[in-house]
Amino acid sequence: MHKILIFGLSISILASSACQTGSSPNTQASATESGSLERQGDHRQSFVNEPDYIERLKRLLELENQALQLAVDEPLKLGSIGSAILDIYPHSQTGHYALSRFYAYVESTQAQQYHKTVLAQLQNEMRANGDGSAGAPFPVLTINDARTYAINRSTKPVGALYQTTAVDNFRLLLVVQPEQAQLDQLHFDLAPMLEGFAQASSALAEHPSGSGPSQAQMKSPWALMRWLAAGRDTAAQAAIGRFLSLEQNYDDAISWLRVAARVENVLANSLLASIYLVKAEASDVASEREENLQLALENHLQAIAMGSTDAMYILANLYLNDVYGEDNRVASIPLLEQAGELGNADALMYLGYLYSAGREVPQNTETSANYFRKAASLNNTEAKIIYGRFISSGAQTPSTSKQDQEQARQWLEDLTSSAEAMVVLGNLHAKGIGTRMSTSRAVRSYKKAVNIDPKDADIVNEVAWTLTVSTIPRLQRTRYAKQIMDKLMTASEQAMARPEYLDTWAATHAATGDFAGAKNLQLKAIQIATDNNRDDVIDILKKHLGLFEARTTVTEQTP
Repeated sequence: MHKILIFGLSISILASSACQTGSSPNTQASATESGSLERQGDHRQSFVNEPDYIERLKRLLELENQALQLAVDEPLKLGSIGSAILDIYPHSQTGHYALSRFYAYVESTQAQQYHKTVLAQLQNEMRANGDGSAGAPFPVLTINDARTYAINRSTKPVGALYQTTAVDNFRLLLVVQPEQAQLDQLHFDLAPMLEGFAQASSALAEHPSGSGPSQAQMKSPWALMRWLAAGRDTAAQAAIGRFLSLEQNYDDAISWLRVAARVENVLANSLLASIYLVKAEASDVASEREENLQLALENHLQAIAMGSTDAMYILANLYLNDVYGEDNRVASIPLLEQAGELGNADALMYLGYLYSAGREVPQNTETSANYFRKAASLNNTEAKIIYGRFISSGAQTPSTSKQDQEQARQWLEDLTSSAEAMVVLGNLHAKGIGTRMSTSRAVRSYKKAVNIDPKDADIVNEVAWTLTVSTIPRLQRTRYAKQIMDKLMTASEQAMARPEYLDTWAATHAATGDFAGAKNLQLKAIQIATDNNRDDVIDILKKHLGLFEARTTVTEQTP
């Protein structure tokens, strides 16, 4: 089984234009100082309210793109470009970054320091209004200022998509590559860009000919998206491609995404890889299937070259599942190790599973524990739960210290809204792992798990089974177990169709003295398992039926 990760909807501007020549330091300083940098609160709003906003925005984007393209290799050309940027928008991070690079190259220390100081002020203001998370995005005017921020913090932008979740919402997801770490995500709020575009375009809707778009259309983020895409904005093209892929219009989606992928955009490559996999799975023609698989492989490798640990993880899964033939299985472990070293928790958990099961690698419980622990230390909720289960299962190793056990318990205690975490925490309390053994605390954790999500059949079934059949003294709570199973099974047809749940329900009946009811439920469980060829459970179901017929309850060493 593999997980295909598709990033959310957003965008990057990578259009190219002609270069300009530099100008004198004095000209640059005066142009910047005339920009009224004191008005930090409303500078973006003032810019978008200009009557010629669209023309000014188009030129600003062109110049900012040029500046970022020239910043490393041709800093001497940044003088006039940076000046032109600040003439249009004095608060452009990209403009001040360009001029700081220019003045550093011509060794004008005072001018360089001025623009570095202004850039720092602009970025401090931005950070004061957000933290770059999805819930608190950084406010910026253009994608290039987002890219400049990423570059200024020593990360490399490698992909972007615009996000749009409402009529007046326009955000950017920027994927950046830190040194020796997995790709990171930064979120930016570009709502003023959309607002200005809608205002400046509204005149078209009022044209006497009626040929222009409606005001509602101009307020839509997709009108701006199309405008950006028409300007060779590769991330806009990628965003449109993603939308088409969600509509299952794969051929048109591929056309947009292939154009977007011509300029480095890890998101376009990841989307293309996932689409080609879908097409391969749907194809009945061997040659088409192989062609699509090869195209998926090429795009995964492109994404890996840009540092995508998700692509490493997905491709390793494909290799392990023989999608590219048994000969390529050997490449899966190095890919997972590479992704794990860069901090991908999914890859670390998969390595933990492989070493625990002895699949593709020699079975090694200690190595497995180390991988699970490392994944959990990355603050990954799923990894913390898996590590807790590993510890509570009794898989003790020389490297599993008392401190490790206590850490596992503390991680679970912090996951107060996770039903599964509370189940695993109950297991630790019941067995005295990482804490003093306490059946009362174990029961409280189990009941909390059920209260968090009483409709989660897996959670209810696990808790009911443990509290019904456990051999741990004073842990059984048979009446409570029957109560929660009664509620689950009478309310869910899906649960009634699972022989495992019927087995638990029958066990609760037997444990509370209703052996006739237990027998009837167990016969239903056996019939369903037989009809569905569930050979994995039939033997144990029949064994339990024999116990109920002998008026004996089920007991088991659990948790």
